[in-house]
Amino acid sequence: MKFCNIASGSKGNATFVQTNDTLILIDVGISYRALKKQCEIMGIDLSRLDAVLITHEHSDHIKGLKTLSQELDVPIYMNPLSYKEATKNMGDILHVQEEEFIKPIVIKDCEISAFRHTHDAKYTQGFSITDGNKRAVLATDLGKVTDGIYKKMQQADFLYIESNYDLNTLINGPYPQYLKARIASQLGHLCNSESAQTIKNLVLEGKQRFMLAHLSETNNTKQLAEQTLMNALQEIKATKKDIELYIADQRMPSEVIDI
Repeated sequence: MKFCNIASGSKGNATFVQTNDTLILIDVGISYRALKKQCEIMGIDLSRLDAVLITHEHSDHIKGLKTLSQELDVPIYMNPLSYKEATKNMGDILHVQEEEFIKPIVIKDCEISAFRHTHDAKYTQGFSITDGNKRAVLATDLGKVTDGIYKKMQQADFLYIESNYDLNTLINGPYPQYLKARIASQLGHLCNSESAQTIKNLVLEGKQRFMLAHLSETNNTKQLAEQTLMNALQEIKATKKDIELYIADQRMPSEVIDI
């Protein structure tokens, strides 16, 4: 199983998971033109795409979705509530499979399950994807890590987890108060310290491979997110050498990671 993040942040999100037989795109939050360009750079063949999974209907996760649906004959899996909301602004989107993920779905050699997040969209979900050998879990745009979400994270061989904002930076930053309150609420985003404590607990259980994602360009930096995590790991006498850490970028794709 391979993992590659194309873009991550409030200006757009897109991530690929690839197995021996299957290529899956999670979210299309950048323009289709930008997605094609980055895929060409990374050697990802969009003509091989088997499915698109949508976490929720906010624009930074579906900006390029309608054009992609017109250009590629590929099934797009969305929760019905997300799809209904998305069509209010976009109109009809082709090839949509309205899927509630009541039970896992199988696409070639992949089994995909979804789990609901606390976020202020009509419906927000994370994904757990396995080829029967390894499992990638993607969890961003969540105001808190519930017990149910944590159980999903415990199954991950590779965890893509939100670390959206540094609390002090948010409080003292330029955003209006209503937006600060929204981001910091349990229907908003996960802050560095909450993400770090979650990873710390998972490291105690033997998990090692993580990518910090959806960092705010206004209220966070890679350095702050990483240092917050290192501080948390110090509490259990762990260091950066004890984990494999990546940090997703808004503009630059990650390397292709073997899980």
